[in-house]
Amino acid sequence: MRNRGNNIAFSGLLSFAALPFLAITAENNSFAISIWLYLSLAVFFAVLLMTFIFHWKKKKNSLRLKKLQSTLTTMQQTLTALTEEREEIIQQRAKALQKELELLKKNLKAMEETLEATRLSAKRNSLLMTNISNTLRTNLNDILGFSSLLGNEFALSEEPELYEFNENIRRSGEALMHLLNNIIDISKIESKSFNLNETECNLTDITRELIQQYQPAAEQKGVHIVYQDDEVPLFAADSQAVRHILANLLDNAVRYTDKGFIKISQTFNGKEIVWAIKDTGMGIDKAYLPDIFEPFRQQTLGYSKTTYQGAGLGLPLIKNMLDIMGGNIELESEKAVGTTVRIYLPYKKYVPTSKKSKPKKTVSKPTISQKTALKDAGKRILVLDEDKLENMLIKKILTGATVETYDNSYPPVEWMNRKLKNQPLPDIIMVELDFSGKLKGPELLQEIRKKFPETDTIPAIALSSYPDVNGEEKALKAGFSAYLQKPFRKNDLISLINLFL
Repeated sequence: MRNRGNNIAFSGLLSFAALPFLAITAENNSFAISIWLYLSLAVFFAVLLMTFIFHWKKKKNSLRLKKLQSTLTTMQQTLTALTEEREEIIQQRAKALQKELELLKKNLKAMEETLEATRLSAKRNSLLMTNISNTLRTNLNDILGFSSLLGNEFALSEEPELYEFNENIRRSGEALMHLLNNIIDISKIESKSFNLNETECNLTDITRELIQQYQPAAEQKGVHIVYQDDEVPLFAADSQAVRHILANLLDNAVRYTDKGFIKISQTFNGKEIVWAIKDTGMGIDKAYLPDIFEPFRQQTLGYSKTTYQGAGLGLPLIKNMLDIMGGNIELESEKAVGTTVRIYLPYKKYVPTSKKSKPKKTVSKPTISQKTALKDAGKRILVLDEDKLENMLIKKILTGATVETYDNSYPPVEWMNRKLKNQPLPDIIMVELDFSGKLKGPELLQEIRKKFPETDTIPAIALSSYPDVNGEEKALKAGFSAYLQKPFRKNDLISLINLFL
């Protein structure tokens, strides 16, 4: 169609070019002939040029089209090759990922098996630790109890050398018990099983009780304890945890101070209660201060290993307990000059959980100032404790009372039945909390109260071989009238018994 149009245009141009010749014939004018001749030639060459340009462009466009088609073909081939290569890569990657997934599954299974084995191992270790601590604590309780009795006997018989030997045994036993308690508390904190039980905390009362406890050891060294008991408000905190912290600090101060004084003070700054203890003891070398709160860090520079015994657990335990409570500790010390420790306890007003609940009947804790002889002789006391040595110790301390101890000949409830049947009711019942039978101490007491209603009004004292910051509160909630932590001193047991007689 395009060539046909070109031919028609060309024929039209030839017809137009022939017009001058027709005009020449008609008019016979030479000038007109020249003009029309040149015009015809110009038109002819113009048409010829246009035809040439058209064919040249057509050829050029054709070549360009072929080139584009060739490029398109090449691109399609390249795209096809890339698609195939991509699919191959995807398949290879999918296979690699599948292998990785299978390997991860195997590793996950192996890790789960390892974790389960670790859990079992941790459970076994915990059980082993519990059994070992049970054995150690039971034996240490007996050692400390009998050494306390022997100390009294040696003092009465005026045997200073034997008394000193016995005191060494007692001090060593107390050091071992202190270490064991710290190890157990550190283990609880690391296993995240250390829980706080907030109650109304009276810092002044706790401090005074601890000073009374450590005063004899300090006086024996000639060290004077001074207490600046500025008034601080009651606050919400775990009282037993606070007591444990202060006891560790006071124990360190008395242990590492051979002369001079120990000063205790307390202040309230509106947000925190600051309790500080300063001593004139051996102090700590600056080289040890950066790591003082790390477990098992002990200063030995310039001292023999036996000069001041300890495992280096007291301060790390205090730091961990304060972290849990939201408090803080600061320590300043200079070797051969002394040490100052400040603890910061966050102030929080105590609000009882229920205003309608009746207050539990509690018993004041015995103090050294109370009488150390039984008020009334001949009182009947039943003791449910499986430790024969502990039973022997209680009988020895409570001389003058009728003490009947559990002998494992019958199950505890049946033993109680035999002791109550056709016999006068006991004046006091003492029950070991960690009884090894089917019923633990609290459940055993509840079963006794249930089967023998006549015992409901009889005071029950809980005995515990394990230090528990919430032990006293748990015992009172379980229905006990009082709580006594082993090892107990002779005066402590007698004073507690006197409260109910």
